[in-house]
Amino acid sequence: MTDNHQPSVLVDTDTGIDDALALLTVLAHPADLIGVGAVFGNCTEQQAAANALTVLAAAGRTDIPVAIGSPRPGPTPAAPSPHGADGLGDTGLRPPTGAAPADDNAVDQILRTANDRPGNVDLLCLAPLTNIAAALAENPLVLSGFRTVTIMGGMGAASRRDTVAAALPKFLPKGDTNTNHDPAATARVAAAPGPVTWVGMDVTGQLQLPWGMLTDLAATSPLARFVHTISDDYHRYCTDTYAATEPIVTSHDTVAAVVMLDPSVVTSAQILTGHVHDHDGRSSLWGEESAGTASAHRFVTGVDYTRVTAHIKATLAAPNPSEAQ
Repeated sequence: MTDNHQPSVLVDTDTGIDDALALLTVLAHPADLIGVGAVFGNCTEQQAAANALTVLAAAGRTDIPVAIGSPRPGPTPAAPSPHGADGLGDTGLRPPTGAAPADDNAVDQILRTANDRPGNVDLLCLAPLTNIAAALAENPLVLSGFRTVTIMGGMGAASRRDTVAAALPKFLPKGDTNTNHDPAATARVAAAPGPVTWVGMDVTGQLQLPWGMLTDLAATSPLARFVHTISDDYHRYCTDTYAATEPIVTSHDTVAAVVMLDPSVVTSAQILTGHVHDHDGRSSLWGEESAGTASAHRFVTGVDYTRVTAHIKATLAAPNPSEAQ
């Protein structure tokens, strides 16, 4: 059930495993999810659209349109994705019969939403920013047409680089995943005016969900079982990458989704200007001090992880997202 006093949300995603949980978390909130745009990243843009339809169907929301957006601007990376070849853990899950992407284009969807509903829609970006940059090429002020723009991307404040290196030593050499897929798109978005909040990997990477928690929830909740199924191989990758002593799963995109849905979980943030840097062929966006620029954006530097986890548990414990509201 939708609360008419709640904001509407448009999501841009490359629908991998953490994107799936982020979408379910948005659906579990009273906010009205009005559309999904698909872009390459964890998989192709066509597969990302199919995955979004699969996730929406798992939540009983086949009414939400999914539009296909931009293809990858360069060659496909040689390294396999930890999300699997299909983005959802190679589990064979498919959209229900008859479910298909909308005739609309994801870039047009962004432009139309900003124009038709100025200041009334929150834009949540969980993927490479190629669709967003393409919309900016058509209308340089398009982001100003949204109530908020929340981006899962970047590595945080440059002034905290040493802190990030100590807390997440493997992240710096790998770069910021969404930026690395399309650095030029990230640079264009970072230079654009608008109510933009960046939730970087320095923040999202610190949420480690116990695999046992998800296993317990999966015993009684179909949604938790869905997420548990697609995360089975991914949680092993997360446990190994973080050198965790107990099995875990991470969900970068869901942290960004919760920040958008419940801004009170943010414990610290800085107003900075994003700059893309290349290091040994890997690109990252860092927020840097820059006085008086129109593109100064908000960079989240801390969140209440206990409350973020509570949002996730509420989403997964409900038989369907509407019961988590």
